[in-house]
Amino acid sequence: MIALFYKKSPYTPILLLAFAAVVKLPLFLSPSLPLLDQHDGILFRVITEWIVAQTPAAPLLFSFLTFIMLVGQAIYLNYFFNRHRMTSRPTDLPGMAYLLCSSLLPAWSTWSAPLLINLLVLFLLAHLFESYSLSDIRKPLFNRGLAIGLGVFLYPPSLLLAIWFVIAVAIIRRVRLQEILIALLGLLTPFYFLVIVLFWTDQLGKLSTLFSLSFSFPNSLPAVWIGGLLFILIIPFLIGFYHIQDQVRKMLIQVRRGWTVIFILLLTGFFSPLFSATPFTGWMVLLIPLSVYHASFYYYTSFRIFPLLFFWISFLFVLLNQYSGSGGKVIFAP
Repeated sequence: MIALFYKKSPYTPILLLAFAAVVKLPLFLSPSLPLLDQHDGILFRVITEWIVAQTPAAPLLFSFLTFIMLVGQAIYLNYFFNRHRMTSRPTDLPGMAYLLCSSLLPAWSTWSAPLLINLLVLFLLAHLFESYSLSDIRKPLFNRGLAIGLGVFLYPPSLLLAIWFVIAVAIIRRVRLQEILIALLGLLTPFYFLVIVLFWTDQLGKLSTLFSLSFSFPNSLPAVWIGGLLFILIIPFLIGFYHIQDQVRKMLIQVRRGWTVIFILLLTGFFSPLFSATPFTGWMVLLIPLSVYHASFYYYTSFRIFPLLFFWISFLFVLLNQYSGSGGKVIFAP
């Protein structure tokens, strides 16, 4: 299977679609409505409730939208990875790794705010890597700040992406205080218009209830199953990280900086979901940086049987847990 994605191919979208059809089939076997709570962003709740109100087939529609978004994100991740030459030769492994990783936990294959935030992350990464060659980034910075502000309306913990974005811009290129202030202005723009609307409608008191943050740790899954999940996620990451450090001296300066930006995104993606009521779901924002390190593990490891074996262990883990419909609780009893 790895050999199909090892080199860039014009048939990659078809291959990714076929691979996704296998690992994401449970989406269509038991479609269900997403569960909303007060910790979801106001914009995400509005979008979800509007879709539910439009059709009695909303569960199936959510499954279809989730499937399309995951496949679309995987295809774009491949495009981004190859466009900026993150490895020595083009490869389609990042998209495959993203679909595989997002299937390890059922919550990562459902309609959720972090699923939409991953679109924002890809959008910001694309801008950051393009900004290296731009002479004037004031307008793009405002637009990206605006996008992060809107992301907070989808998923409040994504506010931490603003900190990551500022650090990332400073790493990619020399940045001036004026440009940072422009990005901050873009970030605050959605909140400015929200305050105006609430003031006009005499509902300003509701402002404090629209964005909810609560620090929490996950404790709802069996410890053995969590151990298996962490093993599958962390081992390829560590080996991929080692390979990147080994190859970094051969890379262009902007690619080196890009890998630093991706690593900081990984750290941000780990901490931001802790400020939500459902950290397991929120950790989906980790999958983009994790997937590119997993791709490096599959790509650079010279002892080919090892990544192949690890892939099939991960694939079997997905089949056992996704298709059991229990999130691992049947197979790995607490």
